Amino acid sequence: MTKTESLLPLHPKDYLVLFSLAHGERHGYGLSKDIEKETDGLVRFDPSNLYRSIKRLIAQGLVASADERNAPDADNQRRRHYRITDFGRQVLQAETARMRKLADAFSERNLIHGGGGQG
Repeated sequence: MTKTESLLPLHPKDYLVLFSLAHGERHGYGLSKDIEKETDGLVRFDPSNLYRSIKRLIAQGLVASADERNAPDADNQRRRHYRITDFGRQVLQAETARMRKLADAFSERNLIHGGGGQG
């Protein structure tokens, strides 16, 4: 088992953090708002859970702290920005492929879009 595979499956919220950071560096508030937007409001992070996820992803080498800089949406407050690492991008791609394979299997069994699957 590779190091990448050993981290799968990712926690759904960790996946969303990596997904958001794959589009560029963000500070915590920006991450939270991007995830909320991408999930049509279904997923919301409270600050403690967001920073717990970020801390875990940093410890795993998937995310790194970027420069602190003024945030245009925060009245020039200094905000710590985060970025996805190359390893984090590899794990994100592997998890996306894993989920795609699972979704394809569900589709083949007519379990998606009102198919005939009953538990």
